[in-house]
Amino acid sequence: MPIFDSANRIDFAMKRFWVLLFAAAAFASCSLLKVSVSSGDPLPRRDAETRLLTRGFYYDFSSEVARAADSIVEAAPELATRLAAVRWKIRATRAGVSAAMQSIPDVALADMWILCRRMDEGFAAMPDSLLFGAQSDLARATAARLDGRIGRLARQALTGERYELMVRFVERFVREHPLAEQGVEPANTTLAWIEFLREQGVEADHTTGTIAEVIADINDRLSGQTHQLANSVGWSKEMLEMELRQDSLHVQLGAQLDSLERDFGRLVLVAEHLPEISDRIMMGLNSEVAQLVDTMNALVDNAFVDFGRQREALQGYVTQERQALVGQLRRTAEELLASTMDAVPGIVGRVLLYVVLALVVLVGGPFALGFWLGGVRQKLKTKN
Repeated sequence: MPIFDSANRIDFAMKRFWVLLFAAAAFASCSLLKVSVSSGDPLPRRDAETRLLTRGFYYDFSSEVARAADSIVEAAPELATRLAAVRWKIRATRAGVSAAMQSIPDVALADMWILCRRMDEGFAAMPDSLLFGAQSDLARATAARLDGRIGRLARQALTGERYELMVRFVERFVREHPLAEQGVEPANTTLAWIEFLREQGVEADHTTGTIAEVIADINDRLSGQTHQLANSVGWSKEMLEMELRQDSLHVQLGAQLDSLERDFGRLVLVAEHLPEISDRIMMGLNSEVAQLVDTMNALVDNAFVDFGRQREALQGYVTQERQALVGQLRRTAEELLASTMDAVPGIVGRVLLYVVLALVVLVGGPFALGFWLGGVRQKLKTKN
């Protein structure tokens, strides 16, 4: 029985093939019918410009934050301040790439604006002792400058009404959501933006663009994430080097060497006159040297243990970032595949509609014309 079912399915498929072939030939000879397969609606020009300006601003944002943090590191004498500056540029650039590389241009622009506004307000309200000490004004000036730039960019990219909506949205979102640590918090406001537009009576545009635009978007996002990941790894290494340079090993070694030098000086002075005291001093010197060697061994062992922990932490961070990047790429590929598969039923439906219309025109038309001519001929015969 299954053999006959397979034969019937094959026969049915062949019939459909010949019907479609006949329909295609009919369409080719008819200038009034035209079939085209769309690769997706392109992004509106305003959305494309908004995406381009937002991502270009992110690279400027990352560079300015990195320069400000490097200036703080060079000028700050305290290790805690230098480490805080490096953590700031890691967190800020990570939040920036997450915001700017989103698929919806308006949401990406809003998120970058919220990030800059939060950083500006957070730095302005935070005292120097909790920020970067004497170098806090440099970070505040950078945050204020970036907030002003993103506002001017939004006015340039958006229409007047859309700009006013985004201004109200950014102010309300920042007011309703408290600041995170040091004013840096990655925020995804896709749902909040769509709900805000609906409250204002505006329907959000969900156009993803053509296949070429989607592929270009994926390439930009991968490039941005890779660039940020490489910077984060380099900056994490910079923090590790700071901590190793600040280790108390050289301080303890210096103290031991100073003590040893004093002992040698006393030995030279006393040995000239009292050999017995010289012997006791030599015994004490041996004890100091043994203690110095033990201290050096312990400190070197601790330094290598700390270095191993830092290396494991860095390896875990790199693995986590790589998994997040692969997951994001997989989700993007699934969204692209889903969009393509959703468009297939519409294309097939239009093709079938054109087939039916062609059959009606090519078969029903001649039949109706023949029926009408036969009636006219019959009437003429009856009349004659």
